[in-house]
Amino acid sequence: MSPTLSGYSAENYKAFAEAASLEIRPLTLLFGFNSSGKSALLRLLPLIRDSVLSDGKRPLALTSKAARGASFDDLKSQLSSSPVITLGLRWQLRGMFRYPRKPFLKSVEFSVRHLPDLRTQVVEELKLRMSDGSEYGLQWVPSSEEGNLSTRYVATTPGNEPWEIAVEFEGLIPRVSSDQEQSPELKNVLNVLADTLRGVAKDVFWLQALRGLPNRLEDFTGPSSTFAPDGSDIVQMLLEDETHGSQVLDEISNWYAAATAHRLELRKGTFAGKELFSLALVPIGKQMRGIDIVDTGEGMGQVLPVIGLLAFAKHGKLGSTPILSIEHPELHLHTSAHPALAALFCEVAQSKPRTKLLVETHSENFLLRVQLAIVKGELDPSKVIVYWVRSSEDGPSLVDKIEFDKLGRPLGDRWPPGVFAETMDQSRELVRTRQALERK
Repeated sequence: MSPTLSGYSAENYKAFAEAASLEIRPLTLLFGFNSSGKSALLRLLPLIRDSVLSDGKRPLALTSKAARGASFDDLKSQLSSSPVITLGLRWQLRGMFRYPRKPFLKSVEFSVRHLPDLRTQVVEELKLRMSDGSEYGLQWVPSSEEGNLSTRYVATTPGNEPWEIAVEFEGLIPRVSSDQEQSPELKNVLNVLADTLRGVAKDVFWLQALRGLPNRLEDFTGPSSTFAPDGSDIVQMLLEDETHGSQVLDEISNWYAAATAHRLELRKGTFAGKELFSLALVPIGKQMRGIDIVDTGEGMGQVLPVIGLLAFAKHGKLGSTPILSIEHPELHLHTSAHPALAALFCEVAQSKPRTKLLVETHSENFLLRVQLAIVKGELDPSKVIVYWVRSSEDGPSLVDKIEFDKLGRPLGDRWPPGVFAETMDQSRELVRTRQALERK
């Protein structure tokens, strides 16, 4: 069994001038005020994914939708003068697979430097650590010729003296030319790195905050090779899945029925000899034909890709170790539907422990339902972790880790003071204002 991604880190990235490290559990929640850095942390995984899949010469795929058109300087922290962004990934095995027969990649760290004179970037340093504790490294050697991008690196391996080697990067994947035989061991480790990174890239699914509605009518063309960040290809995924007799559509419809008193219905028709499909929401218990999902309230359509991805993950349709990075799943939903949404996240986290759900949210109701799931025994507290992302007094953003006991209480009383106090504050202000008016 292959290792699963257990965490990632960033330094000198966006608001995080200092190192920020996240552990990824089956359910990982990011909370914090606006502009604190939550979205930047969540989008880092799809940015790394696209950088792995890139065949370009630049390590970071600035064309990735997760970068939102940013330059390297936009991604680099404005609170530091360093020209280097450092990114890290960590892996682990669980249960009976904790002690494999051969070492696996435990962690990797990329230090990416911007070279403004060449209008490019370079991996300045690469650090690899294997599960047996052995460490490998590449250190970039700049060219002495102006305007020339060097591909020379100093390589280090256990028990050997450092030596120079030619290495080229395709995105974040290093390649050593086949005619260099100094260290078959290093080549093997770099091949392990490439395979492991490609595995991560395959596993990451990202849903941005603003999601696209399905077309009113669609013909079946088949899902794209990569999941669209706006979730616009969810209908194609459902149609593909329906051809195999899956229960994913029923799973989604059941959630709508429980949370919104509507069932989701896939409709088929023919126009000009072409079979077309649409999705409609039908009110339960009412004699109504139903409404096309594009004509319903915004929240009903915005949540469709979210529920869809969760249902596909629950039924094992996204691979064995998917990582779902989802921004504001509750967007445009009435607060009464937030608990049902959180309950589904908890169900997937508990039933599919190798699935990782990374969620950015502002919903207090969502968090309360997670805590309730812990208290009711529906969710093992070890499977959930909360990060409170905040701006420090001197500028850089920091992340505070919060874990829960079996009663859903924060361990060590680590809950930031005043969090979610806005509702109570407004209620008190409302009472005080009413009393002041009544005294007049």
